Amino acid sequence: MKYLLFTISLLMTVAFRPLAAQIDSAHTAITIILTDDPERTGEAVEWLAAKQDSSTFRFIEAAVSNKLCNYKGEPVSMEENQQGPTYYLLYPEYRTLTIPATEKEEVTPVRLSRGDRLAFNAIMPLINLSSPDATVRLAAFQQLGNSRNPQSLDLLQQYAEKETDPEVKPTAQRAIHQLLLFAGDDAHQQASLNYFAGDKSAEALALLETYTMEESITEANRTKADKIMKEIRSKQRFIDIAQNLFSGLSLGSILIMVALGLSIIYGLAGIINMSHGEFIMIGAYTTYSLQQLFIAFLPQAWLDMAFFISLPVSFLVASLFGLLIERLVIRHLYNRPLESLLATWGVSLILIQLARNIFGDLTSVKSPAILSGGMEITDGLILPYNRLFIIGLTIIIFTLVYLLFQKTRLGIKIRAVTQNRNMSACVGISTKKIDMMTFMIGSGLAGIAGCAITLIGNVVPNMGQAYIVDSFLVVVTGGVGKLAGCVASGLGIGIFSKIFEAGFEAVYGKVLILILIIVFLQYKPKGLFPDKGRVGDD
Repeated sequence: MKYLLFTISLLMTVAFRPLAAQIDSAHTAITIILTDDPERTGEAVEWLAAKQDSSTFRFIEAAVSNKLCNYKGEPVSMEENQQGPTYYLLYPEYRTLTIPATEKEEVTPVRLSRGDRLAFNAIMPLINLSSPDATVRLAAFQQLGNSRNPQSLDLLQQYAEKETDPEVKPTAQRAIHQLLLFAGDDAHQQASLNYFAGDKSAEALALLETYTMEESITEANRTKADKIMKEIRSKQRFIDIAQNLFSGLSLGSILIMVALGLSIIYGLAGIINMSHGEFIMIGAYTTYSLQQLFIAFLPQAWLDMAFFISLPVSFLVASLFGLLIERLVIRHLYNRPLESLLATWGVSLILIQLARNIFGDLTSVKSPAILSGGMEITDGLILPYNRLFIIGLTIIIFTLVYLLFQKTRLGIKIRAVTQNRNMSACVGISTKKIDMMTFMIGSGLAGIAGCAITLIGNVVPNMGQAYIVDSFLVVVTGGVGKLAGCVASGLGIGIFSKIFEAGFEAVYGKVLILILIIVFLQYKPKGLFPDKGRVGDD
């Protein structure tokens, strides 16, 4: 009997329970969420997420970030600041809300479950379209374009028309055409194809490749897309070639700066200086140390000047190290190539370990703000300012070295000793002094190269080892002691290295360069510009 009475009461409860209000408006859905009804909150969340009503975006954003509160049945959010909490009404309008101090306890937080927040996350890109941060808006446009969801098209077009940032607006237009290309009718697809025909970017190529795989597109559109892709690939090949040539030019510039000093030293004294790469390292660590001094003792505004001041300072420091090594080691080894090779290799190991003990294994130099970014030649082809600076610096250094050798008494004496040491000594030239000065100049040039290399890489103790072999190849290929040969071979090796690396792996590219140099030296063993100096005669 008692089970019968329980069954009757349960049926009456269900029968007479008031029906839940049907969700037919955003206000109803928000009210359900605020009342924290666990049975219907999920339904309300799904309704708001599907509706994509921009008037509810503030409410959804607050709910996802756990800032949603209930104040007398109204949705509000609270932001903490120095003056105290600030309250904002989230719906039906967004405005600041003044809440008396006596009623602040009535503001109760509303927390959604993780599943409900994830349901809202699906439309967060739409909400981010109104973000004050241009980076957030840019990411939102990209995400919506990739989603290919036609339901987002109307809002996407509205926010694209309002967009004013010059970097974000092109992305917004691309996102619209992405949606129209996959979800629009034939006319919209034609318009989008015309848009991407003018884009010619790698992203447009990938998009069109996916588009042509769709079975629903017309043959005319497929043919047009294939033609556009062919044009984009042609442009990409041009950009790749131009980029490789520029990278080779910048690499060649570095090799020229390093090899200039090496060529002078080798041409004058016949010294195979295996420690020449460590003068690059000395110049780089001089730049790093000077920048640290600026950071410690000078205002932040002066920091960019540290690098430019480091250029002459690196030359002086590397020159002094060169003078020290020449006086202690090198001067005893002139005309003894094998002994000089072994001795300078030992000096190289000592300098590397000394730098590792002082500075550690890895440091870096902050590039000046003026050298950040690059020059945009065309879409997809950007020439970095730091590499342009290196090329310009190489031109200046080469010009100064040329003027030194051709227009000064010191340069004439160096050339004379290089060509005939005994005759130069007979006419009163101090050959030992010239040897010392030449080694200082060559070491200083490597120091400037080390300063420049900090713009494109980290500073490590053995960084000079990456350039010393290529620098010797530049010297031998161009002709011992010849400045013109140094420039020609430096640019040639740099450019061909990048071209071969693009077609093959880096290791195989290096092997091909070595093979070409070996074959070249079989026919021209004295290099591009052979010199009849003392070393050549011996």
